[in-house]
Amino acid sequence: MKLSTKKYVLEKEYPLPKETVWNLLGDTDRLNLYIGLFPVSFSNASRDGRGMFFRKADAKVAGIVPLSWQEYPFQWEENKHYVVERRYLTGPLKHFVGGVELLELSDESGAKTLVRLFAEFTPRNVMGIVAIQVTGYQSMKNTLAYLDHYLQLGTCDLHKAPQKSPKHKVNVTELERLESLLRKWPVDSVSMGLLRQYLMEKSDSDVATMKPVLIARQWDTDPDEVLRLFLYATKAGLLNLSWNLICPNCRVSKVEQSSLSQLQQQFHCDLCGINYDVSFDQYVELYFSVHPVIRKASSQLYCVSGPLISPHIKIQKVIEKGETALFSIPEDMESLRLRVIQANDTVPFSMEHPLNSENSALLYTDHGWSQVTVSRQSTVSVHNASSSDIVVVLEQAKWNQDTVSAAKVSAMQEFRDLFSSEVLSPGQSIGINHVTILFTDLKDSTSLYETVGDANAYGQVRRHFELLTQVISKNNGAVVKTIGDAVMAVFHSPEYGLRAALQIQQNISEFNGKAEDEIVLKIGLYSGPAIVVNSNDRLDYFGSTVNMAARIQGQGKGDDIILSAEYMSQYSLSELIASKKVDFKSFQVVLKGIEKRVDLIRLTSCSQWSDV
Repeated sequence: MKLSTKKYVLEKEYPLPKETVWNLLGDTDRLNLYIGLFPVSFSNASRDGRGMFFRKADAKVAGIVPLSWQEYPFQWEENKHYVVERRYLTGPLKHFVGGVELLELSDESGAKTLVRLFAEFTPRNVMGIVAIQVTGYQSMKNTLAYLDHYLQLGTCDLHKAPQKSPKHKVNVTELERLESLLRKWPVDSVSMGLLRQYLMEKSDSDVATMKPVLIARQWDTDPDEVLRLFLYATKAGLLNLSWNLICPNCRVSKVEQSSLSQLQQQFHCDLCGINYDVSFDQYVELYFSVHPVIRKASSQLYCVSGPLISPHIKIQKVIEKGETALFSIPEDMESLRLRVIQANDTVPFSMEHPLNSENSALLYTDHGWSQVTVSRQSTVSVHNASSSDIVVVLEQAKWNQDTVSAAKVSAMQEFRDLFSSEVLSPGQSIGINHVTILFTDLKDSTSLYETVGDANAYGQVRRHFELLTQVISKNNGAVVKTIGDAVMAVFHSPEYGLRAALQIQQNISEFNGKAEDEIVLKIGLYSGPAIVVNSNDRLDYFGSTVNMAARIQGQGKGDDIILSAEYMSQYSLSELIASKKVDFKSFQVVLKGIEKRVDLIRLTSCSQWSDV
């Protein structure tokens, strides 16, 4: 007997902006946990007869009844709607299509949103009819209850979204013991209290995947300080750290490793169907999790492709073979592109002209897009002339800054001091797209040893190393190594490197006031790509950027900072120099191994840096 499809629609108005509702309902993992759905395990992506990809999902209803289905890609338009399709392989259901629509209803009283939930369930047998009522329709009602609960909390903070009453157990005795160890490190007591509260109260998923930048936003504090806290907490035993390899297209973690030494040169994304080279800048992110001695927690999977799992994707649509779809282009976004998932064919939007109201048409075939770029129109139509159904996304190509990359953390002095064993495997090398290298060296150090004697000179040099390490660490950098009287340091940001250089010269001026004989320092800075390797059981940097930084430093005369004109051309650095009492002079020079003359800038201070 063929059973008919059951269709449901639930609607309710909420005094909330649609952006808030979207962030609550678009976080499908958190939502599904709240409304009582069951954890799911997903296989790698496969394709059906239409050429459309799906993932096989397996779960157990109430932890007992096995259930499996093919889950097809979510379709959504940010802040407006999403829908998902599931074709069941086993269990009481045959088919499901459901989702959310948001309609803005602003009036004099403020922002309002009409939330419309819709679902179509096709039962396989009589048990399916019961399951639709007990699980399917009830889940829709629980979704509205989730929004009701959020309103009852009286908060505007999305990080305080409702969660089920915690059932976890915390080893408070061990937590307090490890906290006493943590207090011996230079960490803020207020932040320690926030960490304790987080580990005690948050859900398993929250404490199993802790991202410092996002948690800093919840705590309304400096992300760098939260990162430092987490590093010290890991050393004390409260947290664990892991390195996650992120796909550059879907931006989802594909592989998790507990040590840098486990990283491979390449990794594979089954969804995008491509191998990617590991990059310290973007594709290796540092996560933290609660240590199991404090609390046993795991991040269970309830959804694999909801809208907020890939927030850089603004629109995602399935376009069947021979069909056409329209994409509405946001006005206030940059670096947009269209991409076909799995084929990974992309076409960027030209940012040279402002958005206009005309319509632009694009054709997609088995050979790719009909154009290499597309102008910024208010709408773009995409016609699928290929031999299979496709999924097209409108996404921001710009990389998310709310992450802690391996490039950033490996350039921090605390990380290199606390986790000196965290190195790459022997012979392994990983690229980094942009890093800032600083070299310092003493001018006429030989005469210093002759003037004050070897012992005194050595002591003075060692104290100057300590001073440099302190200033470099304060500016989110790290000393990579010392070479004789020289120091090589690394920074994640050119601005941090320049700030450190200015403060070093200022502090050397004060340092000399207490020394037997003055030391004169030369500093050189350069930014660019590099290779990260394991050298003498420490992370080290090699390549042309390192060579350039060393040679630029060699152009110093003492009491100066040498930069390339390219380094100085960045807006934030120009502003930084303008705010300091320093003089700069441009000059050209031929550097060893460089064919063309290089434009350099010499920074000096008429007041011997004391007023910088």
